Amino acid sequence: MHLAFVLEDFSLGGVERVTEQLIIGLKHYHQCSISIICLSKDGDLLSRYQSLGEIALLSGPRDFAGYKKLITQLNPDLVIFTKGGLSRFSFSTPNHIKTVAVQHVPINLPQESKLKNLLRRLAATFLYRNVDKVVCVSEGIKENLIAFNVINTNDAVRIYNPVLDASLQTRAEEPVEYHDYYVCVGRLHYQKGYDFLVKIVLEAKQQCPDIKVVILGDGPDKLSLTHLIEKHQLSDNIILHGTTDNPYKYIEHAKAILLPSRWEGLPTVLVEAAYLNTPIIAFDCRYGPKELTKHGQAGDLISFANTSEFAQQVVKFDKFGSDKPSPDINDFFLASSTAHYYRLFEALL
Repeated sequence: MHLAFVLEDFSLGGVERVTEQLIIGLKHYHQCSISIICLSKDGDLLSRYQSLGEIALLSGPRDFAGYKKLITQLNPDLVIFTKGGLSRFSFSTPNHIKTVAVQHVPINLPQESKLKNLLRRLAATFLYRNVDKVVCVSEGIKENLIAFNVINTNDAVRIYNPVLDASLQTRAEEPVEYHDYYVCVGRLHYQKGYDFLVKIVLEAKQQCPDIKVVILGDGPDKLSLTHLIEKHQLSDNIILHGTTDNPYKYIEHAKAILLPSRWEGLPTVLVEAAYLNTPIIAFDCRYGPKELTKHGQAGDLISFANTSEFAQQVVKFDKFGSDKPSPDINDFFLASSTAHYYRLFEALL
């Protein structure tokens, strides 16, 4: 089976990381032939993707003619659009080639105005009418798309991201430069709620003066977040580590992982934390934490945006730890997730 993946770039984002894993699994377990089409070759993951398949570069985000020419030459059996917006290229895909789009986030985003969210829904409804199947990374995302009439029930399937394999544990065992710390993982962006985190740490510090949170990631909000941390004199408590190609070791050695996000699809970092038996403290944001933790039975789930409740839970954890079990993560293993994808592809073909 020849598959073509369409990506924006090769940054260290969650979509790019899980797509890399999916390709690895499809090659290893199902001997698929892989082509990769991108809008930019920027990003730290480029060299790793180059080992997975031939990479073709489009001239820009609207290079429909270049895409059509390229896809005709490659002639894959199926095209996977790794983000929903990339499915705009489906209109330039020859009719005999099947198409799949992957939806990672809710269709209505909290930071956007009502008008922008309406336009997002209308655009997604239009685009998804032209693809053969939409893969949703969580039940919450699937239900969200159906509730807003973006897709019909028969047009969507939930497949959890392939984020776990045996190599993760080996990489997690490497030593780290921090001790007695909590960890956050994710780009420095409004979505990830790091302004909430500052409030949480500021309140928790009153009872836990030495509290330390290490943030792994970079992004557009780095400068404003740095200023906010300095303003509240939290430079010794919140450490902006930056990006890393091995977040697993920091998750492994952390006391717990904190997730103060405003929204998610189904957070990869929480799945990785569960695999490494690192306790979870997360906002009950849309979507994913509730689904993964079984409504808080397998992790501490905090009422969304309630920073005081979050801070008190961190203080409680700091003193007493947690006796909650880890979430069930069997469907997130590479072999299991890629098998679900492969069966979907076979059914479409």
